[in-house]
Amino acid sequence: MLQSVTVPDFDIMKLLEESRLDGVAGHRTLGRLLRIIDDSHPLSDEIDKAVKTEAFRATRIGLTGPPGGGKSSLIASALEILSGSSEPGDKSRKIGILAVDPTSPYTGGALLGDRVRLKGPVGQNVFFRSLASRGATGGVSRAIWPASRLLDWWGAEIILIETVGSGQLGTAVADVADLVVAVLTPEAGDGIQSMKAGVMEMADIFIVNKSDRPGAELVLRELRFVQEEASAAGRSVEVYHTSAVNGEGVREAVDGITALWKKLEEKGEIRKRRLRQAGSEVARRVEERIRDEMTQRLGGTEAYKSALKEYAEKIIAGEINPSSAAENLTKA
Repeated sequence: MLQSVTVPDFDIMKLLEESRLDGVAGHRTLGRLLRIIDDSHPLSDEIDKAVKTEAFRATRIGLTGPPGGGKSSLIASALEILSGSSEPGDKSRKIGILAVDPTSPYTGGALLGDRVRLKGPVGQNVFFRSLASRGATGGVSRAIWPASRLLDWWGAEIILIETVGSGQLGTAVADVADLVVAVLTPEAGDGIQSMKAGVMEMADIFIVNKSDRPGAELVLRELRFVQEEASAAGRSVEVYHTSAVNGEGVREAVDGITALWKKLEEKGEIRKRRLRQAGSEVARRVEERIRDEMTQRLGGTEAYKSALKEYAEKIIAGEINPSSAAENLTKA
C-alpha cells in the first residue's frame, strides 16, 4: 500500500496513482516524477518513501560496453520479444528502460539522445527515460536507484539499464542491476585483454553485436577463453552473438538472459546481489552527505572551490602534499 506523502502544491500519492493510468497521460505523469528524481529535487525522497514497499519485484538487467557497440539498437530489437507481444499497443508485459548518458564536465549538459535509436512506436507498456550521469564515475548516477524503484512500482516486470563506460569504468552497473550484459563489437578484439580488470570479470553475459562484420569470430574466440576462466572460478558466463539491425541472434540472447536470471534467482544469488546494491547506494549517499556538509561548513560551493585551488597551488609549489592538504581541509 502507498503511504500518502503530501507537500505544498504536490500530492505525491495522487501523482503516483496517475502515473499508472493507461496512455499518454500516465506516461506524462511518470516522466514528471522521474524528472524530479533525476534533478535530485527534495521531493525525490518523498517519492521513494511512498513506493518502497513495492520496489524490488522487477528483473533488472544492466547493459554496458564501449560506445558505439549498439546497446540501444539491441534494446530496440529485443523489445518485442521481452514484452511478449506482437503489436506495439498490445496489453503485455511492462518494460522500463533507463539510459544513462554522459554529462559534459564543461557545460553540465547531456545529449540524452538514446531514444533516437528506438525506432518506431514502443507502445504504452514500454517506458523510456534518459538520465544524465551528473559526472558520476562508473557510468551510473545516484538517480538510477530511485528511478528503477519507481519503474518497479509502476509495474515494470523488466527494467533495462543502459550505462556509459567500459572496462573498469563500467563496473558500477553491477551496483544497480541483477544481471550485467556486456555488449561488444568485432572491433573490440584487441581491447578485450585490457578490459579484463573491469567489465570482463564482472559481466554475466557477453553479446558480440554487429556479428556480421569481419572480426566477429576472433572476438567470440577470445570470449570463449573468458568463459572457461569464469567456469574454472565457479562463475556462470554466457556468450552470444547478434546483429541488432536484422534481428539475428536476438531471441537466443534474450532467452539466455531470462534463463540465467531464473537460475540465479533459484540459487538465492539475486537476493545477495540486491543486498549489495542496497549497500552501495547507502554508501554513495553517506559520502555525498559528508561532502555536502563539509562544503557548507567551508562557506558554500565557491568557498570550497577556492580552498581547493589554494591547496593545489601549495602542492605545485612543494609547500604541502595532497594527503596533508586533504587533512587540513577536513579539519577546517
